[in-house]
Amino acid sequence: MSTGTTHGPRVLMVGAYERDNFGDLLFLLVTEKYLPNAQVVSSAPFSADMTALLDRKVEAYSPLLLDEEFDAVWTVGGQVGGTDLRSAFRMSAGPELYREYRRSSPARRDEMVREAAGKVHIASPYIPSLASYPLNAGAISVLNSVGVSGIRGAERYRREELIALLRAATLVSVRDKESSVYLTELGIEHRQVPDAVHAISVLRPAERNPDSDVAIFQASTSILTKLGHANVAAALVASEHLKGLRIRLLMAGTANGHDSVADFEKVITHAKRIDPGVDMEIVADRRPFDLCDRMREARVVIGTSLHVRIIACAYGIPRVTLSRTKPTRYARAWDPDMPFDVSLGGLDVAVGQALEAADRPEVLARSRELSRLAHDNLTNFAEQVTTLAATQTAEDKERRRDARRHTQAALLASRTEELKRARKELMAIRSSRTYRLTQKAGKIVRAIRRSLGAKATARAA
Repeated sequence: MSTGTTHGPRVLMVGAYERDNFGDLLFLLVTEKYLPNAQVVSSAPFSADMTALLDRKVEAYSPLLLDEEFDAVWTVGGQVGGTDLRSAFRMSAGPELYREYRRSSPARRDEMVREAAGKVHIASPYIPSLASYPLNAGAISVLNSVGVSGIRGAERYRREELIALLRAATLVSVRDKESSVYLTELGIEHRQVPDAVHAISVLRPAERNPDSDVAIFQASTSILTKLGHANVAAALVASEHLKGLRIRLLMAGTANGHDSVADFEKVITHAKRIDPGVDMEIVADRRPFDLCDRMREARVVIGTSLHVRIIACAYGIPRVTLSRTKPTRYARAWDPDMPFDVSLGGLDVAVGQALEAADRPEVLARSRELSRLAHDNLTNFAEQVTTLAATQTAEDKERRRDARRHTQAALLASRTEELKRARKELMAIRSSRTYRLTQKAGKIVRAIRRSLGAKATARAA
């Protein structure tokens, strides 16, 4: 008997869109376009009112998964492998909550994170462990456009848990070679395709304006601090290829650890000291599609954000990425035609190279191909989820539920047994003659030190 829905599947979208981070918000906005007949519910590890940016409130997924049934749970993308719940909370917390978090004890910090996440154990903030939620233990699970190679460096127990979540997924696609290699080593079926956000130019097509007089610049707080605000301003003002262009400073995210108005104000102050006539302003827009429009209307886009580069690539805009590990790896694999891993001293040359490359047919063709590949993958995943949800039987869901619960139980049993062995070994050590002698010797040494200390104090008096 089919358990599918009449009006399309009920899909819980999971991602980092409880905070202002351009790329993560676009993952949601792009992905949901491929499920027009589904009942899409957006969620994150923590709840937030995102009406200003997304026209909706984003709920914490743990309470939703405990109380409501979904046909599919879809992780929309991002570096989900190396992120733990505490680091997700630090990026998501508002200014006041984050100040309280920093002032709190380690125990209180853990309590704050658990409360915000719904008081359920969460191994990965962006890959829900469906076995922990009875109503959804048999749901279809999708991991799309993710990076998971960071799992390699996780602490052993957490790594085992995360690998189990990967094995339990129904559909998986990754956007980087390192993640693909890791999944291949684990024997997990997957696809390697470009980032899902490339598909935006298929959903919202637009032509490039080669005569634009706007240059977009974006940089994170950490990179501006590292390079120096004055040095960045000097490089922008000195660039011959930016002369006569209106320079617009765009923030790819205002969440903790991302970009900030204060940093850009410093850059503008330094720039105007060098050249009072420079036309440099901060872009006030925060809604993701508005930021996309700003970039697709530019002559050149310079930045440190991966998704700033991806948007420029999707629309065939000349692009330059300053040195940063994540976008460098991505550009080397998927978008090598435009400058990346650029030093501040090489900025002007890189801008010239980007402007020249933009008119080459093969460069435009490769940009369009990335958009096509992302579009085809999203289309395929959406079709598979819709079909599976409509045709799956109660037995299908039960098989997924049993497999996940069996894995969860096996992990718990393994850890319990290992803990028992560790306790037994500790008791054996403590009961040994060598341990008792060591403890006795320690007491004697401490007594001698106290005696010597007392005598020294008496002499000083």
